[in-house]
Amino acid sequence: MARKEVTQFFDDLDNTALTADEVNVVEFSYKGSTYVLDLSEENAQKFAETIEPYIAAGTKVTRARGRGRPAANTGKSDSGRNRRIREWARDNNLTVSSRGQIAREVIDAYEAANPADR
Repeated sequence: MARKEVTQFFDDLDNTALTADEVNVVEFSYKGSTYVLDLSEENAQKFAETIEPYIAAGTKVTRARGRGRPAANTGKSDSGRNRRIREWARDNNLTVSSRGQIAREVIDAYEAANPADR
């Protein structure tokens, strides 16, 4: 039996059915939360017109780079454990420096593979 899945888009404001070409994705932030709306051209234009005076009066803030998860820092250094993590990472073809902080992703992968060494 064949199976076909169809994606249907709807305007988040008035629930009008939209084709993929008609969807306008609008992303905005307010009080520290980011929101996304799928809107028709008409409703996207209304949104832009409504928010324009606030944008004109406000100050644009750009996002800082590197907002990802920081490297692990427990406040203490366990050089033996760090040495084991680096050796394990190299054995598993993961990029790791010979000095300095170890990336959180590498530590997470090591701990998943070696749960007894936490």
